Amino acid sequence: MVNIFRKTFRRFVKIYKRRQVARSIPVETKQILSDECIQHVFKFLSDNGLYSCLFVNKYWCKNAIPILWSRPFRNLSPENQSKLLAIYLARITPEEKVALNRIFKKIKIKIQLPKHQLTYKYESYLQELSFKGLESAIFSWLSSSLRKPIKDTHSLNVQIEHLTTLLCTLFFRSCENLNSLIIDKHLSFTNIPDVVVFSKSGILTQLRKLQINFRKSESIIDLLESLHLYCKKLESLEVNFIEFENDEAIFDSISNLIDQQEGLKELRLGYIQSSNGTRTILSSIKSQVDSIHSIHFNAVNFKGISLKILGSCPNLKNLIFWNSQGLGTQNSKSLQDSKYHLEKLHLWGQRKQSNITATIIQATGKTVKQLWVDSISSEVVQSIIDHCSQLTDLRIMDYQPKQVPFLLNLLKDVNQLEKLTITRETVVEMGVVNFSGKNLPINLKYLRLECGFTTGQLEKLLTTCKAPLRTLVVDYCKFEFAHLKVISDYIKTTKCLKVLGIGGKKEYSQRESREIESLEKNYGIYVIPLHEIHDW
Repeated sequence: MVNIFRKTFRRFVKIYKRRQVARSIPVETKQILSDECIQHVFKFLSDNGLYSCLFVNKYWCKNAIPILWSRPFRNLSPENQSKLLAIYLARITPEEKVALNRIFKKIKIKIQLPKHQLTYKYESYLQELSFKGLESAIFSWLSSSLRKPIKDTHSLNVQIEHLTTLLCTLFFRSCENLNSLIIDKHLSFTNIPDVVVFSKSGILTQLRKLQINFRKSESIIDLLESLHLYCKKLESLEVNFIEFENDEAIFDSISNLIDQQEGLKELRLGYIQSSNGTRTILSSIKSQVDSIHSIHFNAVNFKGISLKILGSCPNLKNLIFWNSQGLGTQNSKSLQDSKYHLEKLHLWGQRKQSNITATIIQATGKTVKQLWVDSISSEVVQSIIDHCSQLTDLRIMDYQPKQVPFLLNLLKDVNQLEKLTITRETVVEMGVVNFSGKNLPINLKYLRLECGFTTGQLEKLLTTCKAPLRTLVVDYCKFEFAHLKVISDYIKTTKCLKVLGIGGKKEYSQRESREIESLEKNYGIYVIPLHEIHDW
């Protein structure tokens, strides 16, 4: 018994000493990669992944913090957005804190700000500021801090405006990296800060990306009229009209802003119902013909407007018409004899006018590699076959079963196609994909199905497929275990698939999880996380 006790005691002492030695060794924090390298790696992580990096060591923490705080209000609920405000307000000057206390006193709330010194200058990492996100955070924060509902809503609105201006002043004087500004609104009854707040700070001169979701108010009009004086280095400009607008002065201000840019690369216009407004803005593209490479039109009225100006942009690579109005044969033909070499062409909203889709493809398709269409008719198919010889990526939106003959005719003649996506707006509808896999192009590597199909139809498609599929994404809200078994059998038989995505659900069942784990372990399949399905 004594010997047993002695051996046990000695073993305990050895374990204790070993642990003491381990504790005396400092955690290795020596950097292996430069800050630039590790931050580049961190950019590929989700926010949840970045949060875990905060607790590895100081080196990882200091490189994760700038990324997490570069766009702090994005993808956060109002409740979580509001938690950031106390940290930001701890960074304001003593004079600003006095002004802040006056704001809180008027609406009878008392909030404790952090008194200890913060480890990081969080406001300096801001790269993108959205007024909608900021207002949402402020409104949520103040509403949750009120002891009882406030009757004087005007007073609350004024305090929200004061607090927004105060925080913007902090951001504009501290954020050397702020290069993206989104002028939008969470509260339609409040104003954005006065134009002086923007002009004095010099923040407008460093912007590279500007998005304006225009809702008419005095403060937004004042800012819009002065933007061209300060904002000259934009690479991306997006303007969306939330309400109907036909004020020529507004369109002139946008046109002046475009004219003053040194090298605009991307222009996105949305919800312009006035054809005169469209004409005014399009005329300003003349000043950017050598730099512009991407133009996106969303619900824009082109009635009676020539598109010839687009043809004078030699570096234009991406052209998107999304639910556009007033497109006819005349202005579509004006795209002919263009200088550009398009790589991406997206046409949606012309389902009832497939002849317009065909005309645009004929005029622009010679160099197109990626094509999105929502109309598959005989003339559209023939236009693609005749004019899109370099097409490698095709997306068919709102595909309908009656279009099968046209689709098969197209797939037969586009052997160079590597990516195919078939979508249907009514994804619960069965029988959409009802054809043999023999019809798929022989070089197809990526297939995405966002439509309804039975287990038998999926089996028919995959078992007869001769193409070397490497990626299969099935985004279908009625996906069942029987569908997964069909895919699993295909993987085990062909051994060519490497990436699998299953969407349309929040989580896998136990049987699905076991089958997926088996595919990952035994066949080296990478299964796309559910929250990343839309990014593939």
